[in-house]
Amino acid sequence: MPDDKQPSQPSEKLTEIFAKMNMTELPAMSHNVQELISLTCSSRSAATELSRVILKDYSLTNKVLQVVNSAYYSIGRPVNSISRAVTILGFDAVRDLATAIALFEEFIKSGVEKDQISKLLTRSFLSGLQARDLAVEKHLNVAPEEAFICTLLHNLGKIIVCLYLPDKFREIEHRMANGLSEDKAAAAVLDGLTLKEIGQEVAMFWNLSEKVVSSMGENPDLPSGKYDDSGYLHNLAFFSNTVVDKLCDGSDLTPLMDTYGELFSVDADEIIDRVNHCVDTSEDISDSIRYGLTKLKIRSRLRSAEKNAKKGMLCSASPEELQEAARSGRGGGVEVPGAAAGGRRGAPDEGDDFEELGELPISKDKTINDFIKDITETLMGPFDLNDFYVNLLEGLYRGIGFDRVILAIVSVQPTKIVLTGRFGLGEIDKDGVKNFEQVLTNSTYAIPRALQLCKDMMIPPDKENAFPDNLKYLVKNRVVYLFPICLDNKGIGLIYLDRKKGRPLLDKSRIKNVRLFRDFAVMAIRKIRGKN
Repeated sequence: MPDDKQPSQPSEKLTEIFAKMNMTELPAMSHNVQELISLTCSSRSAATELSRVILKDYSLTNKVLQVVNSAYYSIGRPVNSISRAVTILGFDAVRDLATAIALFEEFIKSGVEKDQISKLLTRSFLSGLQARDLAVEKHLNVAPEEAFICTLLHNLGKIIVCLYLPDKFREIEHRMANGLSEDKAAAAVLDGLTLKEIGQEVAMFWNLSEKVVSSMGENPDLPSGKYDDSGYLHNLAFFSNTVVDKLCDGSDLTPLMDTYGELFSVDADEIIDRVNHCVDTSEDISDSIRYGLTKLKIRSRLRSAEKNAKKGMLCSASPEELQEAARSGRGGGVEVPGAAAGGRRGAPDEGDDFEELGELPISKDKTINDFIKDITETLMGPFDLNDFYVNLLEGLYRGIGFDRVILAIVSVQPTKIVLTGRFGLGEIDKDGVKNFEQVLTNSTYAIPRALQLCKDMMIPPDKENAFPDNLKYLVKNRVVYLFPICLDNKGIGLIYLDRKKGRPLLDKSRIKNVRLFRDFAVMAIRKIRGKN
């Protein structure tokens, strides 16, 4: 946004709104945040302009660098300047990150009740991340950065009322808990106004784009066609926010998935996995978001959702809430859920592929620390590399717990470069390990990308175009984790791990342990090579 652009004057509608709300001052978005939202990478100087805007705010600069250097990005080397961050992560990623942090910090400072506003903002941020990922991975005809901003600000009216009129916000929530819709509850409390109207008027006062303003409505019509980008943005913002709200509240997601599952090419399991990933991503963004995640208790909700999905129910209600809902038809705001869209309905029929999951093969007599200690001691003395690999896989298989683990090595052949399985444990035999093969030359599949970028990856179950045909039998109904083994930023091997769909995803501590085992492999290879 050019420095000489004049701020909008309050519209008559906005003045009327805040007069009815007995507010003496209108909320003001800082010039920095307005600049960040309006920046686009449409010129060669965009990266320089983005750096300039972020560097205006010392606190924002520090927070952005802190997140960029966090474990989430796994860059492997320190980033000590904003311009360097833009070069490594890209313009859009840094701009979206800075915007989210700046908005959160401004809203948190303005809010009277930290718990309530933190939960509301965290829901919005998780929704924005989910929308951006959907735009990219489903090849929607919308810009990912627009999807993020439109979804992040979809509930701006709700945020404004929570910030400036917390008593009225609580009254609206109370009326909604007693059965009123959001629009009717808000109109009853705010003299005929809806939260949507407030959000749209404030957005126009802040000079936000027309797409942001139009994406704030509830219950949008489906897009009129493939190129209806405004329609897709509105539906994406509504869908992503509603998914997160219902998961946080324990409500049934089936009707929503029936409407949007086909439009966005998502099913129940993928949505749960995606929100889990967004929570992992959010934990490293800022203290305010981390605080909001804690208050939402969303990890517990997602664990319930994973368990319920295996029973054909798409909701995050706890067993106690489900029992109460079953007795009363609707209890504690939790509807008796139906079957998940795209998933199984009720009990499995004869011939259905429903599978009761047994326990993971985690050792009963050795802790993960015991396996780590054994491998560390092995590295201190002479060892055979093949024996070391077997012990390493046992530590992953029985120490952390996977259904299958494979160690593969890059082989340079006359006409191609191939990753080939060397050792495996779990639900795979010798022939299966031998047939674990992926050509690395000019491929966009997940394994070549992980090795080329030296980047750890998690692939949700049955993700389209993630693996070649020869590996699809292996990864079917599995959450797959890829941890490349790299020397001097060059991939030389890979640790492949998977868990059956429905098992808990790896938390941060277990990911940290897997990375430690991978580091042991690097150390062992370096030590062996040093002797030769």
